[in-house]
Amino acid sequence: MAPPPNHVPAASSPTSRWASVRRRAGVLRIALPPFTASKLIGVLVPMLTVWVRGTGAGLPVPSTLLQPFALWDGAAFTEIAQQGYPSGPVNLAAGAPGHLWAYFPGYPLLVHLLGYIVPGTIAAGIVVSAAAELIALVFLAKLILLERGDETSARFACWALAVFPYAVYLTAVYSESTFLAAATASLYYMRRGRDGRASIAAAIAMLVRITGVALIPALIVDHLVRRRGRPGRGLIAILSSLLAPLLLVAYAWLSTGDPLAYLHVERSASFNRLFAWPWDGARATFASFVGGTGGNSFVFGMEMLFGVAGLVAVIWLAWHWRTVAPALTVFAAVAWLMSTSLIYWLSVPRYMMTVVPIYLALADVTLRHPRSRPVLIAVSAGWMGFLATLMATGQFVA
Repeated sequence: MAPPPNHVPAASSPTSRWASVRRRAGVLRIALPPFTASKLIGVLVPMLTVWVRGTGAGLPVPSTLLQPFALWDGAAFTEIAQQGYPSGPVNLAAGAPGHLWAYFPGYPLLVHLLGYIVPGTIAAGIVVSAAAELIALVFLAKLILLERGDETSARFACWALAVFPYAVYLTAVYSESTFLAAATASLYYMRRGRDGRASIAAAIAMLVRITGVALIPALIVDHLVRRRGRPGRGLIAILSSLLAPLLLVAYAWLSTGDPLAYLHVERSASFNRLFAWPWDGARATFASFVGGTGGNSFVFGMEMLFGVAGLVAVIWLAWHWRTVAPALTVFAAVAWLMSTSLIYWLSVPRYMMTVVPIYLALADVTLRHPRSRPVLIAVSAGWMGFLATLMATGQFVA
């Protein structure tokens, strides 16, 4: 009897199982070398910097070596993982505990749970970040292989992410790694036509960072393009993923009486992140870059550099619409707008690091000039090491 029209060969057969194992092993071989290099730079450089700058005799105590990984936003994530969010009316004064409502719960929840196994919140945060980075690299390799079928490009894309200048934050107690893992998985399953899995991954991404919302228009566009404009059941799954950030809204409402606590804290004196057109934010950031002193000038200079580079990447993706899936460009464009539509640009390099389609663009641009790839990786790795030393000394770099 002939198989039904949509029949798929059983995945449980020995041949298909062995093929699946070989594919997974192949992807791991692509992801593991850059992951290892990233951890060597991201872990050893800050620790060695602390050791060299220490005034005591012998090896510093573990808490001293780990402290650089939980500065700035890392301190907020550590506090949430240890104590949760403050309840009661949100205090919007600068530096008040209410500022913790500006951080999404996905990452600190994972750190809290791992804290039952790994001693120390900072150590648990580093482990969560490292594990998530490896997952992100695996899905990035799978995405590039799916889009281009080129193992060399997949390997280069993984290296580009692993030693991105600001990839030190993929090791620190920050949410970038976890967001990258969820967002890259969502984009991969989206391109596979798996709306359900893509939506689940998008929901996780939206519990980690606000930028996860940029996945929704991308998933909708891909769904409609795939179905030639005819909505299907997958659209319900995509829209259902928006329930994830609504959970945070509900929790904030129950805890503080303010369902929009996140937005109010973002606009408070602690962050002062008010909406503005990207060019207005760019103008203010450039003025701070030119008129700043010392570290401030450097920070705002990097904001400008990576913000403009991100815009160039979005334009490149849009220009190559015949070879780049429109949904990937939509995600990149919305993510860029979300990070730059403020009265000033801040943390833009870290936001650009999580815009996954940029690595596809880099792989395509360098395909005809393969000798440029190791040069770019070497420069980026050196840059990452430099920023790791700055982070270890308490310098805010993004």
